[in-house]
Amino acid sequence: MKLAVVGMNVVGLTTGAGFAELGHYVECFDYDNLLIDQLDGGVVPFQEPGLEPLVIRNVKAGRLSFRSGQDLPFSDAEVIFLAFGTPSGDDGNLQLGQLWTAVDRLPDLQGSGKRIVVVKSAVPVGTGDRLENRLRRRLPEHCDISVASVPEFSREGTAVRDFFDPSFIVIGSNDEDTAERLRLLHSRFSAPILGMDRRSAELGKLAANGFLAVKMSYANEMAALAEQTGADYPAIERMLGLDPRIGSQYLGAGLGFGGPHLPKDARSLVRMAEGAGAPQTLLASALRANATLPLRMVRKLEAALSGPSRRRVALLGVAYKPGSEETREAPSIRLATELLRRHNGIQLTAYDPAAGEEARQALPNAVQLCGSAEEALLGADAAILVTEWPEFRKITPEQFKQWMKRPILLDGRNALDAVLLNSQGVVCIGVGRLPDSRAVPSELPTVWDSLSPSSNEPTG
Repeated sequence: MKLAVVGMNVVGLTTGAGFAELGHYVECFDYDNLLIDQLDGGVVPFQEPGLEPLVIRNVKAGRLSFRSGQDLPFSDAEVIFLAFGTPSGDDGNLQLGQLWTAVDRLPDLQGSGKRIVVVKSAVPVGTGDRLENRLRRRLPEHCDISVASVPEFSREGTAVRDFFDPSFIVIGSNDEDTAERLRLLHSRFSAPILGMDRRSAELGKLAANGFLAVKMSYANEMAALAEQTGADYPAIERMLGLDPRIGSQYLGAGLGFGGPHLPKDARSLVRMAEGAGAPQTLLASALRANATLPLRMVRKLEAALSGPSRRRVALLGVAYKPGSEETREAPSIRLATELLRRHNGIQLTAYDPAAGEEARQALPNAVQLCGSAEEALLGADAAILVTEWPEFRKITPEQFKQWMKRPILLDGRNALDAVLLNSQGVVCIGVGRLPDSRAVPSELPTVWDSLSPSSNEPTG
């Protein structure tokens, strides 16, 4: 089958290269000509494991090609995937400008059989209806065109793996012929395929991220309560995770969720629900709770240090999660901004293994971006672990003591071995943790160790 993918972000590029790997011929379009030139030359400007070799292999095989968006009207693809980002506006609504621009440049589709336009992006409910009506107004009456919603649920950092091994596939279509063609296209995957109408697929995508936002905010609220009542949240997390009604994922406490997808999808759902007369009060509360978490960490720092305004504080991690260079709505940005606002004269350093230029553009100018963890920690009075990159777990107690002026760590992700660090003279303060003398040792083997670790990775 001949396919086209419009929008060369991680989702679009993975979709194109993935279907090419399965034997389809795929044209990829984007209006950023520099990006198209890079991809055509085998350079993938995303730090996504496995994506670059997948692209190079299929370009060489002749199944994957890259073209400017200006050439889109001349495509003869049978299925056209739209994979544009839909950022959040100031009012919380999703911005669909790029999507409509691409729709207005779709080929006339005359005399070449049925064409299916598939929306991969998170969009407001009813977008597929508007898109189909827009196409039918522009195209000749005899054109056979259909619009479907196949929302994306992959995670940044595991996008390639998630493409080939998805948990499930949603196909939202209002006619059976379109649904059957898309089921055939996805038949090589072993995951269950859930068929539904278009509006249900659109709402289902937003509902999934909304639920994750609520679950993570609940976990953080419980961690705060554990701190105030003398309980140990990591032990509670293990207990909750073993309950099949709850599940083990997305229970980690810390600095909250961020990134390019989950926060804006959750805000969009709240905004849309208000307009529909079905306010999502629980999700709205979860978003407000998530926004307070950086301030909670600031107060912990204030309790650990006397006079933070005169101190040097290191931020370990800037990206919103490990395995990503993405800093949009990352907790690190809110944390740095709040520290600078409350403590004039504080010296902030930061280091992230992946988010180099992204971090430089996102962080306030007053933050010194460093080239290594050692450089960021050197002479620091305290450090906050913001992103749980594996390399931070490898820093030894002796190194913390050698590099830092005062070895005080605020573990914003409960990723460090607090028992070991505290026993070796490094003060390690976690989220919802008891003092190390009363906490359950992290090395104690339990049934939990055989399960997947909890994750705060939102879907795409």
